Amino acid sequence: MIVPPSKRTALEKQRARERAAQAAEVERLTARVRELEETNKALGKAIGLLHTMSEQEPAESPTKTDTNGS
Repeated sequence: MIVPPSKRTALEKQRARERAAQAAEVERLTARVRELEETNKALGKAIGLLHTMSEQEPAESPTKTDTNGS
């Protein structure tokens, strides 16, 4: 099958546009993955800090119920 040069050029340009779009999408997704990884890391640190803080708090004393009826 013989493809005319003008059609071949159009196909090459279309493929180049597709590759550029795919490369842009990969770049966008890679940046999003980095952003989510950083968020995950920050949340992990916050959770660890909350655990540390809750371990340092004094134990709660049991609350007494009011039996006087007032």
